[in-house]
Amino acid sequence: MPDTEPTLADEIERLESEIGDLQDAIRRSRRLTVVGRVCAVAGVGLLGGLMFGLAVVTPLRMIIGFSLAIGGVVLMGSSVGSTRQFELSLRRASDARNAAIDALELVPLGDEAG
Repeated sequence: MPDTEPTLADEIERLESEIGDLQDAIRRSRRLTVVGRVCAVAGVGLLGGLMFGLAVVTPLRMIIGFSLAIGGVVLMGSSVGSTRQFELSLRRASDARNAAIDALELVPLGDEAG
């Protein structure tokens, strides 16, 4: 099979696919951010309930509360960082796609008075 250099159309198609994948990754990352927030709030709520006597204090409940709070904060922070990286990659891919489209030197069709 001969080696052929990718055309601008091939590059635009590849970038469109990459942009779609990045948009999906951003959606997943944002969902994980929400899950992290929910876990952090649930952990703090459980610990607060234990502190104020709303639930019977047991070692297991304390471990679960601390785990939820710490794990939620870590998941939230990690997901926020990942989302920012994905958004940066998305901007770069969009800019590259726009540059490739501009390189095609398309001529607008329309009614010209003349």
